[in-house]
Amino acid sequence: MNKFAIVLDSAADIPAPLVEKYDLCVVPLHVTFGSTEYSDGVDIEIGEFLNRLEGVDELPITSQPAPADFIDVYNKLADEGYAAILSIHLSAALSGTYECARTVAAAISEARGIRIEAIDSCSATVGEGAMVLEAACIAAAGGTIDEAIERVENIRRTHRIYFIPDSLTNLVKGGRASKFQGLATSVLNLKIVVTLTEAGGIEVLHKAKGMKNAVSYIVKLMAERTREVGPSVYYKLHTKAYEALDHMEHAIEKVDAQVRFLTVATIGPTIATHVGLHAVGLFTYPEEFHNPELDNIAEYLTPDF
Repeated sequence: MNKFAIVLDSAADIPAPLVEKYDLCVVPLHVTFGSTEYSDGVDIEIGEFLNRLEGVDELPITSQPAPADFIDVYNKLADEGYAAILSIHLSAALSGTYECARTVAAAISEARGIRIEAIDSCSATVGEGAMVLEAACIAAAGGTIDEAIERVENIRRTHRIYFIPDSLTNLVKGGRASKFQGLATSVLNLKIVVTLTEAGGIEVLHKAKGMKNAVSYIVKLMAERTREVGPSVYYKLHTKAYEALDHMEHAIEKVDAQVRFLTVATIGPTIATHVGLHAVGLFTYPEEFHNPELDNIAEYLTPDF
């Protein structure tokens, strides 16, 4: 048994084979289409979700786990003999999931006499997922929870994630952009580049004429970042944005950057609800915080749609 257990929420977008490989405990968020509620990653997967998203007029509703979900998981791990639990979650600026986990962790920690460390990833999707996987590698190698926390904090401090929604339709429906903004960007073919701030909130970085220019912009940002933090690894992200991925490949060939490609990954239901179909993005963090054991991550993360 590992020295400590790892708990995460489904917004980390870690597929079942990796969850099983590293003995992770996933607490799902929920997605509601009309009157039907699904547990993210349990009874709805990203391929099915995107297919359904294409035909809906009303945006699905996402909701955080209930306190009882965390109570059950923490107690189960305590019953199994774990004296330490590391719980890593979706940015508190985007969801109440972390705050729920933190509150429950404090209560269970006191009641059961175990250590539970709840961490705000200040990120989402594969940003959160990478922190979980790097911590999982440390656990699997017999490392301590403090070593894992240090690695997570280093990635949280240095990682960058950029998204380009194909349109603002979902952000408008979800109340995160005005109808005027949505209409203006559609008419002018403007693409919005967004990122997550160091505190985990959404920030608009740039407006570009067309997807090709927007993609070139985020590739340049990634290249500039390597000059600050050194050699880095990166993921390409998308929700069925195949043409945009081609633009990205060409743009990366043209920049001078110390970057190493790891995988193409998808954006799961929780975040895809807001960025919509045909979104594309980049996620990058310094090579020094990457465990070589994860070099084969493409085997698990490459989307099947």
